[in-house]
Amino acid sequence: MNIYSEVTGNRTNDKGEQLLTIKLDKNIPGYMLERYLDENGQLSGEFTLFDNRIITAPQRKKIHAIFGDIVKATGDGKSDYDIESIKYDMKLIFCEQEKIKMFSLSEKSKTCTVTLASQFITFLLDFCMEYKIGLTVPPLSLVEDIKHYLIKCLHERQCAICWEHGEVHHVDTVGAGRDRKHIDHTKHELMCLCRTHHQESHTIGQITFAKKHHVLGVVMNDEQFKKLKYKG
Repeated sequence: MNIYSEVTGNRTNDKGEQLLTIKLDKNIPGYMLERYLDENGQLSGEFTLFDNRIITAPQRKKIHAIFGDIVKATGDGKSDYDIESIKYDMKLIFCEQEKIKMFSLSEKSKTCTVTLASQFITFLLDFCMEYKIGLTVPPLSLVEDIKHYLIKCLHERQCAICWEHGEVHHVDTVGAGRDRKHIDHTKHELMCLCRTHHQESHTIGQITFAKKHHVLGVVMNDEQFKKLKYKG
């Protein structure tokens, strides 16, 4: 049962638990509430917040920058028609993949939220990475979902900093004398770095490296690590 609701209150109780007051668009009959009780007499459900924020100017700038790079890789990079056709094609593929309606990047249309724009930017970066499309600006300056991005770089073996061919780098040290083939890599922070940036991380130290490039390592779960196909 899905019912539209409005959050009218927000407070924290003595236990530090957040309590929201929700006004439903329509009342739920008592017999329906009883029907959904579990064996312990408790009622539970899933709460979803809608993003009412509209795509921001920086997000639009990122999207159009990526469009420009895709055009340069596939056409002459000068035609406005190329930009519009790439925009349409990318939105169409994305919408079919996510099973959503077509949207506009215009602020006036109010059909693209901040969340949707973030997901679209992630999709575009994945596309560029998979098809080896170079970017004119540092990739990290475009990223919205940093964890997804770092894992994608690891899977594609592309340096998270410059997109050159990279190798798996342990951000936190494994320890001298330990066999990398017999350690649990899901307990360690990983990052894909090319030889140049890998050497830089060792030369200036990981803390300085992280501050310079504004990036940390990522911990992968079992499924993500298996896809990595890393033997140590």
